[in-house]
Amino acid sequence: MKQSVIVLLFMVSVNLSGQKLQSIVEFAGYKNQVLLARKEAMKATGKLTSGEAVRAGCDQGACYFDIEYRGRTIRQNIGDDITSLTIYEYDFGADNDIEIVAINDSKGTSTLFVFSYSKGIIQKLFEKEIKYNKVIVMKDYIEYYLPGGLDSVWHYYLGRFWTMTPFKNE
Repeated sequence: MKQSVIVLLFMVSVNLSGQKLQSIVEFAGYKNQVLLARKEAMKATGKLTSGEAVRAGCDQGACYFDIEYRGRTIRQNIGDDITSLTIYEYDFGADNDIEIVAINDSKGTSTLFVFSYSKGIIQKLFEKEIKYNKVIVMKDYIEYYLPGGLDSVWHYYLGRFWTMTPFKNE
């Protein structure tokens, strides 16, 4: 009996330690994956639909992604480590202005970033540590779910994100 309990605990611990956590971000509508960079292969390069090259990297304790525009490099910091970085193009607001959505999985958590980008100018619009909870990115909203259900909603309006508090009418 004692040996079977030990074997069972060993199998559970091997299963749990072997699982690789990743963010759970779903998109409603069309998205374009531009870059997928992993710590083991940081030299990955992607391309925006406008033609600019996108690269990821880490230097002196800061990690970033670069966009090359007309011979100059625009750098945007995204934390101090990268396990896996995924960058998408997504159209919030259905206004034909494409925003950049970056998901950085690192050090046991994930962070979601949204940037506006046009012709060499980048501006951070949104940053949230999402851990490994479910997030749904939609045309006008970002919904953040905890294990108990919907926790927060951020509404994209006039080029900015506004916090909305879910209200249950009882």
